[in-house]
Amino acid sequence: MVVSRTGYTGELGFEIFCHPKDGSTVYDAVWANGGDLGLKPMGLASLDMVRIEAGLIFAGYDFSDETDPFEAGIGFTVPLKSKTADFIGRDALIRRKEHAARKFVGLDIDANVDVGHGDCVHIGRAQIGVVTSSVRSPILGKNIALARVDIAHGEVGTAVEIGKLDGQQKRLPATIVPLSHYDPKKTRPQS
Repeated sequence: MVVSRTGYTGELGFEIFCHPKDGSTVYDAVWANGGDLGLKPMGLASLDMVRIEAGLIFAGYDFSDETDPFEAGIGFTVPLKSKTADFIGRDALIRRKEHAARKFVGLDIDANVDVGHGDCVHIGRAQIGVVTSSVRSPILGKNIALARVDIAHGEVGTAVEIGKLDGQQKRLPATIVPLSHYDPKKTRPQS
């Protein structure tokens, strides 16, 4: 069994990895011994909500094999400085880092209308980006989203609109905010 002080929630937490045959035993032991500490099970919808509040990305939504790591907000995972040996794609990644076309950002949405994966982000008639993940945040009391936008419009405080229907007929006002909605300075989860 491996216990890791990591988590996909933006909070200080633990993940437990074990063989599938031991899963029920480990699960029962955690709840038998942790109930007094306020532990509660979390479903996938709750996990999705807290990871969006924390600005954490999800494969297939916020990035894919068509998104470079710098545009996905995970450029820190590319060893351009620490790995001096050549590797396939190194030169292309260096060019992408130096000339990024898009930026991964957070959005505060000033509407109670649901925003979905793939909804377009506009300034005027021009589409400048796309929503990658969104959720209604009960702790913040508003709709929030993660989006990838044109680098020229990615500054915090930029007013944008989320396009619904065909992207032109209905628009929801939004503002670009730091990637982490709930804890922008990452002061809560500390090891």
